[in-house]
Amino acid sequence: MTLPSPLMNRERGQTVLDDRGVSALVLGDPVNVLHATGFWPQTVAMGQTGVSFAVVPLDAQLPVYLVTSQFMHYLYDIDDPAGEGPLRILLYTSPAGLDGEDTAPPIFFGHAADGTPDPYEGLTRDSTERLMQAHPPFPDVKRALRTALDTLGCKGVIATDSGIPESFFGGEFKYRQADPLVRLIRMIKTQREIDRIRFAARNNAEAARHAVTSVGVGESYDAVRCAFFAETGRRGGVPLFISTDNTSRRQRGAVIEAGRSYSIDAVSKYDHYYGDYGRPVFVGEPAAPVRRALDAAIAANDAVAAELRPGLRYSDITRIGKEAVSKAGYDVMVACGAHSLGLYHTDEGFCDDSLHFAKADHLIEENMVLSVDCPTLQSDISGGVHLEDLWLITADGCEPLNERTETYIQI
Repeated sequence: MTLPSPLMNRERGQTVLDDRGVSALVLGDPVNVLHATGFWPQTVAMGQTGVSFAVVPLDAQLPVYLVTSQFMHYLYDIDDPAGEGPLRILLYTSPAGLDGEDTAPPIFFGHAADGTPDPYEGLTRDSTERLMQAHPPFPDVKRALRTALDTLGCKGVIATDSGIPESFFGGEFKYRQADPLVRLIRMIKTQREIDRIRFAARNNAEAARHAVTSVGVGESYDAVRCAFFAETGRRGGVPLFISTDNTSRRQRGAVIEAGRSYSIDAVSKYDHYYGDYGRPVFVGEPAAPVRRALDAAIAANDAVAAELRPGLRYSDITRIGKEAVSKAGYDVMVACGAHSLGLYHTDEGFCDDSLHFAKADHLIEENMVLSVDCPTLQSDISGGVHLEDLWLITADGCEPLNERTETYIQI
């Protein structure tokens, strides 16, 4: 058993917070808590807001604080911090506290008098008790959160993803929205994040290809979706969606037809990190127009792959792709673009720190993970083309995170 540790790139976090004049992030959304601490607060994901918080200070040399309930620490088998490290944990015993300053007694499972001791329950109980001995639990979440902020020296402006800190502390701080900041921080991945995305990208692509090749002519597009969901689950992932052909055909109950190609866009996540993969599917021999559309998309995709590196901007991806299609002589519209990917399918800061989606022309930097998406926007070609791969930006170039030698699937 190892202690959860932050997935977040703290150096990137310090740059973003310093630029915005923010002393700390106070995060309660479960995805943000996971990113900041490495702990997945399941009860928060179930809708019990305000149960767990992560406090991320401006200074990357200071630890992150996880504030959570004693029972959650025990139930979800979190280890106790040993010595110096990137994470500290503060516990409380009752969300509302008791009358006065008393702390409610800790909650553990009872033991059957005639039963056999469960060694695993003993391990998690021991870690919780050690943590409470090192730092006695607080009566409620408010006082635990207050101590975390004071210990880290957080003053002035804090950024939060809920209204709970302001309801606790009122005018003691100034508040701003955390979402634009955590999106910017998440764009530069740590090695632990890259490892997870690498796993997700490979499994997502393989699950998609398996699903497509298992469903034949005359079967429904929904059968492809069911096959993808089943294969993703078999591999330990969580399926999000697989788009097949176009919405109009799916909604009208169309089936897979010989001679009509269709495209897929498959998205799933593994250990909370996303994979994203697109390919055209040729059902038998493809019609000439759809084959030509794929060749145009390949020209764009290959040109981007050859030039993708730090120092470019998102707009350069579109420019490079369009220039390649034009130079190759294809009269095909290829919507070549990029988006960051990680804990969300579109995991990037929006233009001008907007809270709603507004595409920004981001600078491409080392340790970003980008989808390069090259769908064709063309009708009347007996199908569709969607060519999409995931890329890790390296110090001087890029590395594909999914297999890309096969640019189409044929059944």
